[in-house]
Amino acid sequence: MEDNNRYYQSRHFQRLLHRYEKAISEGQVPYMEADELTDIAEYYMTGKQDDKANRAIRAAIDMHPDSVDPQIFLARQKMFYGKLDEARSIIDAITEQDDLEVIYIRAELLIKEGQPDKASDFLQSQMEQMQDSLDTYLYDCTSIFMDYDQWLYAEDWLEQLKGAFPDHPRVPIMEAEIKMGLDDYENAYTQLKDILEEDPYESEAWDLLAETCVALEKYPEAMEAADYALAINPKDSTALLMKANTYMHEGPAAEAIEYYKQYLELQPDDLSVRISLALCYSSEERFKEALPVLDRAEQQALKLPERESELSQILQLKAFTLSRLDRIPEAITLMEKAREYCNESDIWKCHMTEGDICLQAGQTKSAEEYFALALSKSPEKADTLFNIALSYSNAGYNDVAIELLDDVWTICGTQEGKFVVPHLANCYLRKNDMESFLIYLKMAPYCDREATVFLFHDRFPGLAPEDYYAYAFREVYGHFPSTNDNDELPF
Repeated sequence: MEDNNRYYQSRHFQRLLHRYEKAISEGQVPYMEADELTDIAEYYMTGKQDDKANRAIRAAIDMHPDSVDPQIFLARQKMFYGKLDEARSIIDAITEQDDLEVIYIRAELLIKEGQPDKASDFLQSQMEQMQDSLDTYLYDCTSIFMDYDQWLYAEDWLEQLKGAFPDHPRVPIMEAEIKMGLDDYENAYTQLKDILEEDPYESEAWDLLAETCVALEKYPEAMEAADYALAINPKDSTALLMKANTYMHEGPAAEAIEYYKQYLELQPDDLSVRISLALCYSSEERFKEALPVLDRAEQQALKLPERESELSQILQLKAFTLSRLDRIPEAITLMEKAREYCNESDIWKCHMTEGDICLQAGQTKSAEEYFALALSKSPEKADTLFNIALSYSNAGYNDVAIELLDDVWTICGTQEGKFVVPHLANCYLRKNDMESFLIYLKMAPYCDREATVFLFHDRFPGLAPEDYYAYAFREVYGHFPSTNDNDELPF
């Protein structure tokens, strides 16, 4: 995707696009090569401009009916929208079945059909005829499995590439990315540091290092790596995303929002990031701004059958947002739609959202019933009880929230359950019980630093969370505490 973006921004492509669009605006279709028109169609597809993409690809087929590139585009378009039978029909109709791109898309289709083992066997069966360009073939096969997150198969193909061409320049960085895909972030981190020691201008390695550091919760280092990548390329979408994710964890959320928006300008079809942006707006209580983001996310998800599970999540977020804007009837109606798209195993999440909406509307009895249903069906009882507590806290029922948070701590145990401490501090602050607030605030950064920052950074801007207690103490008593901030914790 990053390579595509660079090509679309190149002078060569921009000249092609200008020539094409100028002719179209004048009512003409310019003569171009099949690959040029296919590139233009793919460009429009990345921007969700389906009508323009279809017009360009029709022109390519009309001018070059036997060309492979437009047929591959049509097949991939069908795959993108989940129409796998139609994609196969298009592929089968291509005359040049031994074309490398046809071989690759056949493998991709098998992966999309849930048969990565058959895809790998098929690619293996074609290897004999690829001896003249074996390095390219092994690299491409590895990349295909990486593109579809089939990391174990990618690892197998990389071993073949590495065995036949140990000095292939892409091997180290692909190896690091596969380690990341297999959740082996510690070894990926070491390998990426080695790559950057050799070449500090390798922007892809900086991107992957930033992503790895986010996964390892090394947020300052993630930010530094993303900044290096952006210094090399200010429009590096991966680096922008990593900065956004870092701010989402470390705060402030307002910064995360700005970087998510910049990312989506470059990658407008990334549904998961659009959902993250909506969540950031909600965390900042900027519900009016969250709503159009969710509207667009809903329209995107409706076009993608494989993202149906996310559609239920989007509709629930939208209902939650509407309830915060006091549009309760609309929120309840939307929840009916969310249920239609929800898997039976996740229906408890709908109960949770409905309980929250009822609390927002002051319907405490209905809220209790929905929460009880959610708790009975949830596979993670402690986590669900914790989220119920947060719903009560956010709705202003702090005594109930405190009781439930204490229950979570008891269920999880002293050490495992200490993540509730910052939230207990927040509840006591809302109750104006400053003595209890200070007790829990003092422990909070050592129990869940991220949650402590999220809940209190606005109250103590520019301070490290370990310093929140001292300044809160001064607010209450007019002077800093005389005891050591790092007194032994009671667990």
